[in-house]
Amino acid sequence: MVLRLRKSLYALKQSSHVCYGTFKELVIWIGFVASRVDGGLFVLEDHSRVVAAVVLYIDDLLIIANEGVIGQIKDQMKKRFRMQDHGSVSFYLGMNIKRNREHHTIDIHQHSCIRTILGKFRMDDSRPVAMPMVLKLHKRTPDEEACDPSIYQSMIASLRYAMSATRPDITYAIGVLRQYNHDPHNERMVAHKRLFWYLSGTKDWRLRFGGEGELRSYVDSDYAGCPDDYESTCGLVITFGGAVDRGSRKEKSTAQSTTNAEYYAVGIGCMRLTQISHLLNELGIPTITHVFSDSQSLIGTINNRIYLGTAVAHIATKYYLAADMARDGDIDLSYVPTAEMLADCFTQPLPKPAVMQQGAAMGMIGIGLGNGLGNDLGIGMRNGFGKGLATRGNGCGNRIGEGLGNRIGIAVGKQN
Repeated sequence: MVLRLRKSLYALKQSSHVCYGTFKELVIWIGFVASRVDGGLFVLEDHSRVVAAVVLYIDDLLIIANEGVIGQIKDQMKKRFRMQDHGSVSFYLGMNIKRNREHHTIDIHQHSCIRTILGKFRMDDSRPVAMPMVLKLHKRTPDEEACDPSIYQSMIASLRYAMSATRPDITYAIGVLRQYNHDPHNERMVAHKRLFWYLSGTKDWRLRFGGEGELRSYVDSDYAGCPDDYESTCGLVITFGGAVDRGSRKEKSTAQSTTNAEYYAVGIGCMRLTQISHLLNELGIPTITHVFSDSQSLIGTINNRIYLGTAVAHIATKYYLAADMARDGDIDLSYVPTAEMLADCFTQPLPKPAVMQQGAAMGMIGIGLGNGLGNDLGIGMRNGFGKGLATRGNGCGNRIGEGLGNRIGIAVGKQN
């Protein structure tokens, strides 16, 4: 017997597909166009000018437009669906959202989520530490005592959403620790607990977006940094008034030189940067994409199209991708000193001053840390480590970036 399903039900394989198709038909009928970059984004244009955007995640809907247009879109949708109107967004997909219209900034955080995670593993009252990782992990030894992999894996999984949403400062630590999911040992478990101790003292940190919006990508690589197999780790962070994307991953093969390791990193960065650039163009936001690296060898060989890498396909293809984008003018590749490289915290553990400096430069701020890091991240930055940290006198916060050479984060931390 073959039955025809008239309505899609939860727990069926085709439910999400049917739900998405039904919603897509409605918004296209209203006049929206589906994004070619993200299937959950729909854009409404009026005379070649973007006037509204709709973001869909399963059955949670976010409408971005002025109040008059939002009302019209809601009226059209209510004719087809039963909807609950929660007003101006303050909570979406586990993230708290706070908008400051006066300073044109948006803060997002997951304070309650992190507190819940700490309580789940009984670390909510643990003593805070200033860094998410120790500066050096030792190579594993055969006689090292193993620990329970299920607890270890559960601890890793619980932090991945916070890492990808609002806490870029723990990206590298998660990337390193998850490499031992299959066979964790005590030293790795202690390192993982240290990450929870760090979050215990910084659970009130949040990520701020605002200020001048230039699309910038910082790419870096830590050559042969893994103590177990000497593979390199590539890191990247993309900023647009705040950290909009970041990543830290071990490279697929053992690089034979620092330049090879940097080729892999810049290729990954260019791929991610292209997606975000196309997305901004669909939203009517023209951008000039800047890519920064602290490797003079990388910049010289890409600009002159002189490949010095090995005959390994996944490294060569990433080099030529970056070289082609630089030749066509799609990216502007520039040098930045290592001390000002924002992707450095995604390739290796850093000491306390660098953690605070780079966190603030990515748009992170914190109030009431209670662990000696300062009552406000912007205040804690005033410690002599940031050469170009100039306090603005208009109460909008600290202006970070003159020393970084990139004018990132005009308002990062409210000045007392």
